[in-house]
Order: sequence, then C-alpha cells, then structure tokens
Amino acid sequence: MTAIEDLARGLIVAGISGVRDPNLSSFGGYLLFASDGAALSEVRALTDALRTRGSQPPPLIAIDQEGGSVRRLREGVEPMPPMMALGAAADVELARRAGEQTAFDLRRAGCTLDFAPVLDLAVDPGNTAIGTRSFGADPAQVAELGGAFGRGLRAGGILPCYKHFPGHGPTAVDSHHALPTIDADEATLRARDLVPFAAVASQAPAMMTAHVVARAFDSERPATLSPRVATTLLRDELGFRGALFTDCLEMDAVASRGAGENAVAALHAGADLLIFSHHPEAANSALQAICAAAEDGRLARGRLEEAHARVARLRAAASPVLPLDAPPPHPGVGREIARRAVTLLRGIPHADPIASIVVSLGGTALVLDREAPAMETLDAPIVPTEEDVRAVLAALARSQRRPILLARRAHLYPQQAAAIDAILDCYPDALVVLLLEPFGAGLFGNARHLVAAYGDDPASIGGLADVIFGGSLASGTLPVSL
Repeated sequence: MTAIEDLARGLIVAGISGVRDPNLSSFGGYLLFASDGAALSEVRALTDALRTRGSQPPPLIAIDQEGGSVRRLREGVEPMPPMMALGAAADVELARRAGEQTAFDLRRAGCTLDFAPVLDLAVDPGNTAIGTRSFGADPAQVAELGGAFGRGLRAGGILPCYKHFPGHGPTAVDSHHALPTIDADEATLRARDLVPFAAVASQAPAMMTAHVVARAFDSERPATLSPRVATTLLRDELGFRGALFTDCLEMDAVASRGAGENAVAALHAGADLLIFSHHPEAANSALQAICAAAEDGRLARGRLEEAHARVARLRAAASPVLPLDAPPPHPGVGREIARRAVTLLRGIPHADPIASIVVSLGGTALVLDREAPAMETLDAPIVPTEEDVRAVLAALARSQRRPILLARRAHLYPQQAAAIDAILDCYPDALVVLLLEPFGAGLFGNARHLVAAYGDDPASIGGLADVIFGGSLASGTLPVSL
C-alpha cells in the first residue's frame, strides 16, 4: 500500500447493512445500519471485529441514532422519541440526559460516534426529510437543546456529529432524492439557520454537511462540494476545528456526478471524511479517484494529510466500550421526554380506553394497543378514499365508542384532513392527536379536543398514553410556528 493510498483509505466511511461482518476493505470508519430486530449483542460482535481492522487508533464506528424514526438500534436500548419532542418539552437538562443515555447505549453496542444531533430548523411545513428530527423552529432554542444533547453524548463517551450544515430545514425537497435549492437571502440564513451551528462550532468534534445549494453562499455547488461553505464559512468564519463529514455521497442529490468525482470535489471543498453508505464499489471507486488525483497533482497531498490528521484526532478521542450489562444512567428518560412533550392545543387531553376506539390514519395503532389492550382500534390509509371513510364511520357507529383520531401530516394530505373533518362532524367530542409535525393544528376548527404528540414510535406513543389514559399533565409547548 502506498503512502497516498493509506492517507486516502483513512478518509472513507463505508456503510454496513445488518450485523454480519462483510469483510470490507480497511477504511477510516464504518457506518452501521443494523437491521430491525438485531440484538445488541449481535451488533457488539460486529463492532468488536471492526475495531481490529487497520492501523491504530481503531476506525470510527458511526451510527445514526437520533430518536424517533431515525434509530438504527431498537432492541435492548432506551426507546427515544424524535428530537422535536425535546423541543416541545423545552428542558435543557432533559436534553442532556437524553444524550447521555443515548451514549450509554451506543457504547454498549461498540459505537464511537453518533450522527446526531440534528441542528436543522423546522421552518418549512412541507419538509418531511427533516420533520420531527428537528428540535423546532426557534434558532436559539435549537442551539440550546442541540448543544445540551451533544454535551450529554460527550459526557457519556460518544462523539457527536452535528448536522446538516448550513441547514436543511428551509426546503421541502429531500436530498435523498433530488438536489434542494435554498433561495433565502444571506441575512436570513445567518440570523436563522446558521445560529445553532455557530453556537457549537468552536467546540464540535465533528459536523456533517448538507447536500443543499444555499444560493446566498454558493449559487452553483451544494454545500458538501463548496469551498465557500465548507471552508470559508464553516471554518474561517464560524471557527470550526473538528472533522467534517459529508452526508452520504450516494444520495441522489449528488450521485449523478459519480463517486470518484464527488470524493475529490468534497476533499477540495474542505471535507475530511467521505461517506458511502450502501455500495462497497462506490467506496473503492472513491479511493482510486483520490489516489489518482493526488498522484497527478489535481489534489494536493497536503490536503490529504490535513484531513487525515483531523480524522486521526477524532479516532483517538473515542471512548472504550461498555459491558452489555452495564447499568443505565437514565432509565425511562425516553418515555419521560415523550410524556412531557405532549401539547394540549384545545379541550381536555384525557380519554377512557375502555370507552374509546382509535382511528389511526397512515399507520398502525398496535403500539397504542399495547398501552391499552381493552381499547378497540381501526387502521386507515394515510390518504383515505371516500370508501375508506364510509367504512370507518360504519365501524364507529357499531362500536358506540368515542373516537381517538391519530393524524399523520394531515396538512400535506387534504384527503386525510377531509376524512377527519367528516368524522368530527359525526363525533364532535372526538379527541384528535397530531402525530409527527404539528403543522396541521389550524385545520380542525371543529375539534373540541386537540393535542400534539410528535411521533408514532414506541416512546412517543407511550408518553401519549401516559397523558390521555394515565392522567399525566400535557405540559408541552409547540416548538414550531403555525
């Protein structure tokens, strides 16, 4: 292996699906995508094997463990709601405890870095790529809560990676599928989207770029490939000194350029670690392209050495693993967050499960079933047809029970909003629960009882059950603007 190849290998992060060791080439880091149902012991066996690869210090072992729907580890760890629940609970100490508990679970799994927290703002109601992954819309609050969650991760021995710079919030385009363009002017971006990143930049061990074109900073290139964003803005102006990750370079926002071209361009821009989540051949193509660019002078060796040094410092900062049976620091904190997040928008947030029937639009009510086994449930599509609505109304009439309507992004699905209105016309005392982002709060003027719960994961549903069935106080506040 040449010296240049050794440098280049250290800058690549390869994704691993499942818990079997895929015997990948030696790289600077690995990104885990543990399959649903994987036991923590299986994940640990994989990470134990990965740590023996390559030179010392051991490679980074990274994971996306944010909470809510973005959680790669699900078995044997604390169920955690999405970060928007922390925004609704609005408690800095609670956010710190959430980070520390997450770090505990990740260290038991053998991970060293978490791609969290998300510092993007929830400012576009159509943005479902970020959605409840955001703490909310207020830059100062997102900075405060995100900083506290990151400090909790570090206190628990996990390196946080703040994302997605310079902000993926003000666009409804999902960079997994297309390249978003943000047209807000520079003053707006600096006063809004950059605020959380600026607050943590000088102390952050790692950050991740967004595949978005922020025209105010670079009208042509996405942030990941833009020296103006990744170096001038982030490092020179905001004082970031840590290691900079790209978002996955296989995402459709940038993938058409090819793995090799993207890798070289990202390094030119100022990135230090290049993520290829899904295909080993993409990581290998990037490796070859980096070596070729360095050997023919298109990519300065000094840039490789600079990036490699930052990665080496990050790897050296990793904490040792914890025993699988170590005692947790904050058991039950996920459900506590979810319970304290539930927000009363109107009416009374309580129901009798024996006298209630749940209508779950766009998802299953099975999790709520486990909280109240005596309760009847109905599942309906996220975009219900007139026939679906007639069937639901007929079932409600037969049940003679009070409906609890679980809405999912009704502000984006007019048919769902119309279905809820139709049910409310017949059952005006129904309890409407806005799951996920609560931007639909203004839709249901005929709802006497309206609450927001921010997620449909087990922690969120458990916290919701504590309020509507257990009588806990609905003490959350809306973390977004309506």
